[in-house]
Amino acid sequence: MKLKDKKIRILSYESYVNDNGFAMQEWKAIHKGRLWAYYRQLSGREFFAAATVNAEENVVFTVNYRTDIETDMLVEYAGKYYQITRIDDHEGYKTDIDLYCSTNPDQTPEMTEE
Repeated sequence: MKLKDKKIRILSYESYVNDNGFAMQEWKAIHKGRLWAYYRQLSGREFFAAATVNAEENVVFTVNYRTDIETDMLVEYAGKYYQITRIDDHEGYKTDIDLYCSTNPDQTPEMTEE
């Protein structure tokens, strides 16, 4: 069993029209608060297997099963942002999902708190 002892946020890029009629775009969390997650870096074997298909994955977050997560979202953990590159739902068992992510040090989204 994987101990989910880290707190993360999952961010989505949203477009909307504000009260003044202007188009706005910003990163927002898709959930209230933070989610509990298991965090690990990819093993050497997993890292090189990902590299063979030109994926730059280097970390995995395991969270409770959700249907609202997509690969165009970010994970915020420990002040860093990770781009979700792949989602594994454990053969459809609907217990946990693995979020395979790559680090993106250039990406620092501006957040709005609700």
